[in-house]
Amino acid sequence: MKLYCDIQLPASKSESNRALMIAAYGGFDADFQNLSDSNDTKVLKKALDSLPFMSFPSGTVRQRESIKGTPQVIDIADCGTAARFLTTFLACHEGRWLLTGTERMKQRPIKSLVDALLKLGADIQYVEKQGFLPLQIQGRPIQGGKVSIDMTQSSQFASSLLLAAPMWSQGLEMELLGDLSSLPYLNMTLTMMKHFSAQVELIERTIIVKSQPYQKQSFTVEPDWSAASYWYEMASFSEECEIKLKSLSLKSLSFVETSKGQPNLQGDVIIADWMHQLGVGTYVENDSIVLRKIPFEKRTLSFDFSQHPDLYPTMAATCAGLNVESTFTGLDNLSLKESNRVEAMQTELAKLGNPSLHFCAHNDHRVVMALAPLALHYGSVTFDHPEVVEKSYPNFWKDASFLPVVFP
Repeated sequence: MKLYCDIQLPASKSESNRALMIAAYGGFDADFQNLSDSNDTKVLKKALDSLPFMSFPSGTVRQRESIKGTPQVIDIADCGTAARFLTTFLACHEGRWLLTGTERMKQRPIKSLVDALLKLGADIQYVEKQGFLPLQIQGRPIQGGKVSIDMTQSSQFASSLLLAAPMWSQGLEMELLGDLSSLPYLNMTLTMMKHFSAQVELIERTIIVKSQPYQKQSFTVEPDWSAASYWYEMASFSEECEIKLKSLSLKSLSFVETSKGQPNLQGDVIIADWMHQLGVGTYVENDSIVLRKIPFEKRTLSFDFSQHPDLYPTMAATCAGLNVESTFTGLDNLSLKESNRVEAMQTELAKLGNPSLHFCAHNDHRVVMALAPLALHYGSVTFDHPEVVEKSYPNFWKDASFLPVVFP
């Protein structure tokens, strides 16, 4: 198939969710440009809006609910970012909270974050299984201080504490332990904090945040590079293509400032380098990039996903579709996502070559969007729950309407 299209990618939910938390801690309106319309961001925003101490745009504050009464239930569904970020936010705001989510969310670990908060003086109890949601939280002021956090399972544990730290009277000195997984996401957090006037310093494995409240700044959320990866995959399976990804910048790779003075943030820009090895060239045109087919030689490749876990489904599907032998490393934390992504992709990719391809979604948006482009290579495919893409890319099926996908 020949592909010629202009695509406006969804806004980054990672940037959007961090921006929402910074605004909540800073006490200013989250009137940012290009805020994500993904389900994850909607869940976080709804949770924040439901809290009794949050301000209305007029500056009035809602009446605080009884601190000693029935806990207010905050249901974050399957949004892992909201679970981690709100655990800290609720712990340092007076009130009684019950933080819960879906059954899958209750299987995703949160112990490292809770342990760090307990050392800082938080009052948090596990309601069911130790180390997992639901959490009963008695919110109260936290002063900050020194703490260590294990980064092995998720960088969001560290980001959750860092986002709160400028508001604490003693700030925060945090030592990073374990494998520094998903480091680009931690860099995103630090860069965005600095954009909103936080004083943050990273010295080897120690991060120091001074007590200095956030200041309101203009901010425009970038298009999502993780979402861009599915268009790179489609380009790799096409006979010929000219796919324009509007408002996307390759500068994101180096965390430099744009002409507007706003940082570019996303580490998944590495997909441009990886896909170059699989026959997709990236060309800058004005404020967009264009994907075109380029010659490539099949050879054994290797990819490390420890810093880019969201790209694993895309690369697994692409290499399988192109029949390119590849070695994948850095997969340890993929079992802790919306699904066990390694097992999910192995199960679904084993179906390739069947006369009728019926893929299971595994309740995982990234699994579905990575498998969908295979329809270009193998013909019509069916998904049992195509709607899961709304978690991060609500318009995916509209943008990719040319794919021969059958909806149940």
